[in-house]
Amino acid sequence: MIENVSTDPDIVKYEKNIAEILDRAVNLFRRTNLTELADKWDRILKTYNSKEGNQ
Repeated sequence: MIENVSTDPDIVKYEKNIAEILDRAVNLFRRTNLTELADKWDRILKTYNSKEGNQ
């Protein structure tokens, strides 16, 4: 878990990219009827967003 929130533009961009990738994965899994996998990745995304403040 990252406790210090960085204001470095590169790190912020990197963190947003991770959130976008997770979101795309969830959407892909839902579109392909892999709901169990989508639910697991959705929980990962929500946990990531809550820890990183990316919401």
